[in-house]
Amino acid sequence: MYSLPASEARQRWSDLLNHAHREPVGITIRGREQVVVLDADLAHRALAALDDAIDRAAVDAVRAELEDDPETLPLADVARELGIELD
Repeated sequence: MYSLPASEARQRWSDLLNHAHREPVGITIRGREQVVVLDADLAHRALAALDDAIDRAAVDAVRAELEDDPETLPLADVARELGIELD
């Protein structure tokens, strides 16, 4: 990832934006990275992937909790007891 100081980023804003379309650009203040400028499409895809990963982790946690619950019954068993046919 390309990196540059905030003072230089202000002076070369147009160049920074052009560069950010090719790869993320880290902006530093006193040598510490503070923000990253990146292409909007990449940012949207990254955030969507992060949301998906969070959702999958939540589903996995619920599944693990249900598997450990001795009172949890499979849907097919409940449907059979109630006389409901599942397709």
